[in-house]
Amino acid sequence: MASAANRRSPRILASLDVIVQTVDGDVPFQTQDASYEGVFIVSREPLPLRKLIRFRTRLPTTGEELQMLGLVAHTVSAGDAYESGKTPGMGIQLFSLGKDTAQRWRDFIDEAYEANPEARAQVERSRRPAVRVRIPTPSVLQKFREVDLARGQLFLRTPDLHPAGTRVDCLVSHPTSGQTLTIDARVDEVVDGSIRERGLRLSLTLPHDTTDLDRFFAGQNTSN
Repeated sequence: MASAANRRSPRILASLDVIVQTVDGDVPFQTQDASYEGVFIVSREPLPLRKLIRFRTRLPTTGEELQMLGLVAHTVSAGDAYESGKTPGMGIQLFSLGKDTAQRWRDFIDEAYEANPEARAQVERSRRPAVRVRIPTPSVLQKFREVDLARGQLFLRTPDLHPAGTRVDCLVSHPTSGQTLTIDARVDEVVDGSIRERGLRLSLTLPHDTTDLDRFFAGQNTSN
């Protein structure tokens, strides 16, 4: 059960040759990974945080050259890399790519995700709509666990209706700890009508590992 708060696309290994434009001229680098939002460029001397950079790369799938613009969003120094076992370099957040460049980059990342089942599943998960289950009291929480979860079904009163068959993230709020638990769910039926009657009938899919569930109901921190 992944965190619903973490909606960014997953990084995927991508070794691309890039040329960064600097005041001293063009400098060659290589990427370690990439996503829709950015790339990680390997460098033992990363550029300063918040620095705006221009670089270009050639897509291995099509041979097209892309001119890119990005911001240094985070860095891993050589010293930090040695201590943590990470690769030194800088994470670049892409922006203002232009419609054509942005689409070609997205097509490239889409192809990479399609070739990686784990990344593809995470992307599909990140695109799911979310529905909120607000638990007002511990007694309602107990009923949710012993009745709704036990039978794997829930009727949720909500004005946000999604078509039958839609996969959704069911965000359950704990009444005292403030924790939020994410449960996979599918819309079985849409119930329309007045505000008090409108809602969704959901089928809930529980994980094989119930550690997070148990910790959530105990009011403890979870990995969600």
